[in-house]
Amino acid sequence: MPSKNNMFVPRWSRQNPETGECEFALEPEDFEAVRLGYGCGTCLADFHGIYHLKCPVCGEDRPQPQQIVSEWWTERPTLTPGRVVRLRP
Repeated sequence: MPSKNNMFVPRWSRQNPETGECEFALEPEDFEAVRLGYGCGTCLADFHGIYHLKCPVCGEDRPQPQQIVSEWWTERPTLTPGRVVRLRP
């Protein structure tokens, strides 16, 4: 999905009531761009194919690849349009 105003557009977002952090879901292509370092996972800036270790927009340092754990995104349910998904507390 093309970025809007140089930012990735989340499919949904919410504020985690326990941590206060923003949680969001991206299109698979956008998620892969962030995972590979071509976008920021904090402010959702799209780097348009340029790899950055530090986000030029918000200054967030990119975690090194060995620190990214696949379980962080595989434990969440898959969202399907028109289907209600209840998240466990």
